[in-house]
Amino acid sequence: MAKIMVVDDDNNIRELLRKFLSRKGYEVITASDGEEALEKIAECPEIILLDIMMPKIHGLKVLNRIKKQSPKTEIIMMTGLALNVIGLESLKRGAFEFVTKPLDLEHVDFLISYRLAQMGAL
Repeated sequence: MAKIMVVDDDNNIRELLRKFLSRKGYEVITASDGEEALEKIAECPEIILLDIMMPKIHGLKVLNRIKKQSPKTEIIMMTGLALNVIGLESLKRGAFEFVTKPLDLEHVDFLISYRLAQMGAL
């Protein structure tokens, strides 16, 4: 079973994704901010869903640190901003993909399944 981490300061989004992904058969770890995500990276998730706009540490800084600590971990950035420039910047920094909020859960599931298949983790 693949392990997915959901990092978002919005509890409603975190819980929505946790429940949805758990029903899909994934083991789900959650973190409410970037600091907590960096502490939990030792749990070795294959994929991280990472919010961009968070308190304490901006999502792009968290992305940079995760890619240094765990380069094989795949990251899908999430943003509520309509500016694709931030999503594109996250791709330049090593994210696999970015999605905009409100989230299309089936699209998120497709991205995760697709990437896990490419990684041979399914």
